[in-house]
Amino acid sequence: MNYNNKIFINGSFVEPKSRDMFNVINPASGQVVSTYINSSELDVDYAVVEAEKGFDVWRHTSTSARAEIMHRAAALVRERTQEISHAITQEMGKTIKQAKSETTGVAELLDYFAEEGLRVYGDIPKLDLSNELPFVLKEPIGVVGAITPFNYPIALLVWKLGPALITGCSLVAKPDEKSPTATMLLAKILVDAGLPGNVFNVVTGGAETGRALVSHPKVRKIAFTGSVEVGQEVGSIASRTGKRVTLELGGQCPAIIDEGADIKSVIPDFVTHAFNNAGQYCYRINRAYVLDTVYDKFIEQLISQVQKIKVGPGENEKSDMGPLTSEDIYNRTLKHISDALSKGGKILCGGKRLKGDEYDNGFFFEPTIIENANHEMLVMQEETFGPVVGIKKISSIREGIKLANDTRYGLAAYVFTGDTGKGIQIAREIEAGSVWVNKVKKAYLLCPFGGMKQSGQGREKSKYGLDEYLELKTVYLALPELE
Repeated sequence: MNYNNKIFINGSFVEPKSRDMFNVINPASGQVVSTYINSSELDVDYAVVEAEKGFDVWRHTSTSARAEIMHRAAALVRERTQEISHAITQEMGKTIKQAKSETTGVAELLDYFAEEGLRVYGDIPKLDLSNELPFVLKEPIGVVGAITPFNYPIALLVWKLGPALITGCSLVAKPDEKSPTATMLLAKILVDAGLPGNVFNVVTGGAETGRALVSHPKVRKIAFTGSVEVGQEVGSIASRTGKRVTLELGGQCPAIIDEGADIKSVIPDFVTHAFNNAGQYCYRINRAYVLDTVYDKFIEQLISQVQKIKVGPGENEKSDMGPLTSEDIYNRTLKHISDALSKGGKILCGGKRLKGDEYDNGFFFEPTIIENANHEMLVMQEETFGPVVGIKKISSIREGIKLANDTRYGLAAYVFTGDTGKGIQIAREIEAGSVWVNKVKKAYLLCPFGGMKQSGQGREKSKYGLDEYLELKTVYLALPELE
């Protein structure tokens, strides 16, 4: 099916009012792979009005019936993994292995939220009043606007879509203009699974489309993942109409390597988590503080492992890392490297754009390690969103904790030490929403995800993520006297 130049409203791909189009570019080849519309205010209003109609039906659908539809959607995602994964790789460049992992993870998310929604409870305070019974209900918040980034186009959407659907909300999604097709495919899957058409609607476009969605008076909640600067604007606009917001605004995530850490086992985790998706995700390792007693050993093994990373087009099964998704990210990566070098940093490996043969038409960049890093450098303070890691030698763990917290961000952090108790103590003092100690695992579905400080507001996933889509209502019920 051709999704180009369409938006998804009331269960169908329809012609928008706007005719302002934009191209989606394959970052590996430079070729146009799809064309979409910058949806106008009229398009957004159409989507929201339909979503409001959908909400009136969906909120009165039983939770078990909602769960059945979500389970069917999960099964269809698994059946259509190849098509979805191909669209992700074509549009944002990640390797096909990583795209498949994202897609299968989406199926797991849908199944998880379908079940977690069956465990939502209200409350009855034990006041023992003779003629009155107050009780607390949890009700769906209403129409949700979901604005998502390019790097995990459907995983980060389903972090919002899953809890919204199971609690009875309807949605209007605006995917990033760099990678919209996977969202369109998911919309079709949901309808095929039995979701009423106007419960989930999709508009495409850039900043103006997003502003129209955030400012729409009938949208009751905004769930946004993106940069701090845009998130602050989203929060400001949403506050004018009293919307609830969930904001996941990125990170500048530290790792502390203690002298007791098993360096041989640390390195593979460190490298994978620093350079997965070409460094284009929010809770990657951005900077590392390594105790001086293990510094030389750590650096030697780190360089050896990083140099084994195979950079290439995402559709090549042998590629470990694909291209940067856009010229903007490429330019920011160069800026951060240049800034670090001007302030005393030293490139240990990488640092250049790859050229020749399969690389010429894409933004392929070497995984890069910079030592002698300090906190005057952008690479240690700002989110590069590219394959660059800054390394600083420290003389004590207390110094590492102080430096780890010296940032406006507070999304995630990593601690590697031979003493588990010490690791827990370090984790308690780090200002971050999630801290991994001694092993980097994926962020589990049952655990909340979100940030402190300027890394965001609210939590996604887990039972806590469902609460973000529910309103509390207290009902005071007067009871008759019994004769």
